Amino acid sequence: MPRTIDSGTMRAMCRADYRPIVLIEIETEKVSPTPSSFIRLTSNNQDLMYNSQTYTAGGIGGISTLSESDDLSDAQLSIILSGVDPAIKAAATASDFLNSKVTVRIQFFNEQYQSSGDGLLYFIGSVSGQNIASGRTSEITLSCKSIIASLSRPRSERYSDQEQQAQHSGDLGMQFASELASRDIIWPAAEWFKENQD
Repeated sequence: MPRTIDSGTMRAMCRADYRPIVLIEIETEKVSPTPSSFIRLTSNNQDLMYNSQTYTAGGIGGISTLSESDDLSDAQLSIILSGVDPAIKAAATASDFLNSKVTVRIQFFNEQYQSSGDGLLYFIGSVSGQNIASGRTSEITLSCKSIIASLSRPRSERYSDQEQQAQHSGDLGMQFASELASRDIIWPAAEWFKENQD
């Protein structure tokens, strides 16, 4: 998959005083135990700011490699969380954590933790499963699937007035959809359009 790299990231990659740091953002808008709708983690040894957001240090235990292909097959990624805050652990183990949006970015920072450029977007997808290992060390392994996998997932939405009212209350655009489903619509043949041109 071709990627464009901005000039600020290119400069940072060529300089010795910049180093790559992994940033993970998990959007959990439907998970109730967390106070905010985002979990932000960094591979750095201390918390850092990026795009006016705080990324918490110490929670990333590992990230699997990502293989790409030239077809539209979905990519899989595993993220290991270890030593995380109890609120993050509660959110990651909740049943409604599945399908949370995951973004993994590699960003370049200097010694003063100032970033350069937009960095490299490593992965965008969603959580497809979580595995919890408890013992001497507790780890949560998140299985993630790319956004390509969501394209093949069947949709539960229907073209009905009830579905439209659930999403947009008061909208009357689909109120006659059920009547149209049972009607036979007869389209004129192409000859009719040719004969009735002005």
